[in-house]
Amino acid sequence: MATFVVGTPVTTTTPTVDVTVDPTHPLPSGTHVFQLVVVDAPTTVQVVIKDRVIPTAVIRAPASVINGQAFTLDGSASSEVPPGKIVQWVWTLMS
Repeated sequence: MATFVVGTPVTTTTPTVDVTVDPTHPLPSGTHVFQLVVVDAPTTVQVVIKDRVIPTAVIRAPASVINGQAFTLDGSASSEVPPGKIVQWVWTLMS
């Protein structure tokens, strides 16, 4: 579970993150924007070769949740062109 603060990235090594809701400081009612940036791993042979293709971040989230209810953000549909591999998901509450 992750506690989000506006503008502060939360980095995971899995494609989903559970959003922790602090009962004393819940996210206020209304629309909130989350950003997902995915980071790929270098491709290696005998020399490290980094691809030039930026991975594609895809974020899935519930359309709405009850105030104070925890929820999950899902980046598992994000993709990278082979042989690249996503190794990190960076989640940021934007507003």
